[in-house]
Amino acid sequence: MAAEEAKKVENVEPECAAELPPPPPTTDVENKPPVHEEKPTEEAKTVAVEEKTEKETEPCVEKPAEGAEDRDVVLARVATEKKGALIKAWEESETSKIDNKAEKKLAAIGAWENSKKAELEAELKKIEENLEKKKAKYIEKMKNKVALLHKLAEEKRANTEAKRGEDLLKAEEVAAKCRATGAPPKKLLRWFSK
Repeated sequence: MAAEEAKKVENVEPECAAELPPPPPTTDVENKPPVHEEKPTEEAKTVAVEEKTEKETEPCVEKPAEGAEDRDVVLARVATEKKGALIKAWEESETSKIDNKAEKKLAAIGAWENSKKAELEAELKKIEENLEKKKAKYIEKMKNKVALLHKLAEEKRANTEAKRGEDLLKAEEVAAKCRATGAPPKKLLRWFSK
């Protein structure tokens, strides 16, 4: 960590232009052939002019040599705090973005779920209505079958009663004939003759 602070201190720009060492003289450049240089654009010129005016307006305050170490430590601490604040702000920003994105997705999922529920409930209601219609049809069919069955049973009862009446009349006629002739019935003789 101490090495990082030392590097940070090295990267910190000086506060005034007077503290900068003068540039070394360039004698070799005069002997070399000219190199094609790009001309600065309008924007670059205005930015350079603005930077110069800002540097010129700042007062140059020289600090004592003994406070230079304290100043470096303070500057390093300020830089560290600034980076920490930036990181914290970035983290909060990212957290809020993530939370908003998640909330949006959750809302979309909730809306999707509600729409699907509504569709399924409508389908269920439709199926129930169809089942009620089918149930009513089947109940009607069953009632018709019961009515038809009752009608057939009544016809069979009527036929049975009619047959019974006919058989009774026949038996009475045979009995009357047998009484009149004095002979036993022929069917009765078969049973006794065995």
